[in-house]
Amino acid sequence: MSRSPLSRRSLLRGGLGAGGLLLLAACGDSPDPASPNGAAWEFTDDRGKKVTRPQRPTTIVAQISAAAALWDLGIRPVGTFGESRNADGTPTMAAGSIDLSKVTSISETFGEFNLEKYATLKPELLITQLQVKNELWYVPATSVEPIEAHNPIVAISHLETTVPAVIDRYAALAKALGADLAAEPVTKAKTEFDQASKGLREAKLDALKVLFISATADNAYLGIAPAFADLRMLSDLGVRFVTPKADAADPHWETLSWEQVGKYPADVILYDERTRDIFTKTRIPTYQQMPAVKAGQTIAWNPTLPASWAGFAPALRKLTADLSRMRPLG
Repeated sequence: MSRSPLSRRSLLRGGLGAGGLLLLAACGDSPDPASPNGAAWEFTDDRGKKVTRPQRPTTIVAQISAAAALWDLGIRPVGTFGESRNADGTPTMAAGSIDLSKVTSISETFGEFNLEKYATLKPELLITQLQVKNELWYVPATSVEPIEAHNPIVAISHLETTVPAVIDRYAALAKALGADLAAEPVTKAKTEFDQASKGLREAKLDALKVLFISATADNAYLGIAPAFADLRMLSDLGVRFVTPKADAADPHWETLSWEQVGKYPADVILYDERTRDIFTKTRIPTYQQMPAVKAGQTIAWNPTLPASWAGFAPALRKLTADLSRMRPLG
């Protein structure tokens, strides 16, 4: 899921100075790494674009949650972009198991991309997501052409698909980049993910009506489950989501004022962990009056989990345990 419900289609502004162009020209000038038999490297991404390199790239920069997904599969990017640390310096949820001391952060803010810093890493490949149609996630539109002039971009889609399919795409990319998918940590993580998925499915929790909510101080954003890979996966595993009416401008959310937050009856509120304080400390009166909240049937959910078997297995186990304690309220 995306970083913010308010900026799914942000129009990213900004320019690239002459210094950035000169530095970026150095990208890809270093000798290409060895590939098996010296073969050329290629990968077709989720835009249908065939990305090629003379040999398999090893110097990789990736959007933070994409980097975390690859990290769990044994690929080690040298740089990331997107929020990797919280204000107190601790890793964000999106960073997953990345050792942040071993990577360089290009930028920490949506809509920003430090091309000069990027160029110093001499990257051979940039990897990001598709969270919105035709938009490279966290890559400002003004930066795409200068980057692609010197090294290719691979995009993995999280849009209108489900987590297992997204993980499979990262696994295919990781394998193409030289990862050993038969390595014990990877196979163990996949087994645990499969077991956790089976556990949620077999819990038969479809008697519960679940509503996903993200929020700001001014508005509640009700999630449309089919639009998100994680919520769609939960639906496939038997979680029955309330289906709000999507805004015409955005198929992912229905935006409501807090006065309207009780519009849809629900047995369980699954709330956005990124905005935990709004749900746990602010005590908005209309939210506090929702039946699920009054019954104590609220659960935090992390929408920025890396799309990896290792990332989702513990989250699925915890969600199954939490939902199993809930009851229908109607």
